[in-house]
Amino acid sequence: MQLRNFYQSIFSHRFNPFAVRLAGLVAAALGFVIGVPALAGKLEMPAPPPVAAPSLLELAAPPRVKPATIEPESSRVDVKVRRGDTLLSILNRFGLNKPSAHSLIEKVRPFLNPRKIRAGHDLNLFLGPEGKTLQGVELVVDDSLVRVKATAEGWFAERREIPFVRETRLVQGTIASSLYESGVEAGLTPLQIMDLAKIFEYDIDFFSDFQRHDAFSVVFEETRYADGRSVQGRIVAAELEANDETYNAFYFVGKDGSGAYYDAQGKAVRRAFLRAPLSFARISSPYSSNRRHPIFRTVRPHRAIDYAAPTGTPVVAIGRGRVEFSGWRGGYGKMVEIRHSSGYMSRYAHFSRLAGGIRRGKAVNAGDLIGYVGQTGHATGPHLHFEFLKGSQKVNFLAMRLPKVESLAGDELRRFDRQREKQQALLENRDIRIAEKQRRTGL
Repeated sequence: MQLRNFYQSIFSHRFNPFAVRLAGLVAAALGFVIGVPALAGKLEMPAPPPVAAPSLLELAAPPRVKPATIEPESSRVDVKVRRGDTLLSILNRFGLNKPSAHSLIEKVRPFLNPRKIRAGHDLNLFLGPEGKTLQGVELVVDDSLVRVKATAEGWFAERREIPFVRETRLVQGTIASSLYESGVEAGLTPLQIMDLAKIFEYDIDFFSDFQRHDAFSVVFEETRYADGRSVQGRIVAAELEANDETYNAFYFVGKDGSGAYYDAQGKAVRRAFLRAPLSFARISSPYSSNRRHPIFRTVRPHRAIDYAAPTGTPVVAIGRGRVEFSGWRGGYGKMVEIRHSSGYMSRYAHFSRLAGGIRRGKAVNAGDLIGYVGQTGHATGPHLHFEFLKGSQKVNFLAMRLPKVESLAGDELRRFDRQREKQQALLENRDIRIAEKQRRTGL
């Protein structure tokens, strides 16, 4: 009761300084009396160990800098090395100045010789926000990842062995609108579709020969890495339906180490001439012995093929040869004639302009650019007028069956047949054991 009255006097309106000091002494004494028994019941705690003083070597060593990672907001650009490219030219193309590019290359040299980066190799470039600064480069060399990253101290390079699994994948589908759209929907990449166009360019016009419900099957190699990346490799077999026929191609490496595509009979897919001289086109007027001329309104033979295409569409030579004529010729407008072997000649007319260097005597190969679609001369709209001649006679190019360039024979043909049987089984997905065996390659 007396203690309660004592505290009431402390917090009363009549403040008593002497009482406040006395209350502090009483509280301290009570805390000591209550705390001592509790402390007595606990184990005695050992003193913390002394902290060793740093050595002179530790004090002298510079702080270890952890390499900076590529910024997560950076954008990745996949680059396929083209003929004539070097690592330096690629870095310059993406905005890296020469001193910084040379510094990056010097960091790469301990891991690989930059001269070994050749056409067909893949590089991954990482660009900063808005694609203005190069933050890093990645490339796979001998199943290892060489990575170069920008840090505050300069370029940092490292090489890591990456576990991987190499698989053989099959993609099948039918064409609904175009091979491009249906192929992407089935699982092919745009680059793989371009590879298909390149493989079959001597047999198929990819922009006019396909019809709805034509089927396609493609087998290709894919390497999947433990870090989540996947690299799609070469197409090893493909089968396409086009123009009411079935075409196939199988990749085969000969004794000399060079590889090429062959059909089921061991004949090279590559022919003397391409199937068409341009892409993204339709045939607006086929080869015909009776056609009403759109300008003169008379019925006359049209011994040529007209490809409707937008002005400026690139046109290429259908085969190896030499330019016989380039320039203006009456109703043909701007025209190019190319003389080929075996007495053949191709003629291309109504160009809006000719490609640079296309003049009489110029040697060209299949696929070389020779001009751009236009409507010069007697033309009612932009299109390419294409003629094909055997000697002095115009012939229907699309109706021709041109011989293939090369055929396998002997031991090479027998080895090809054994490999083709496995690839054909993969195309038709009729032997799962073969597919499973190939999936186990790698790690």
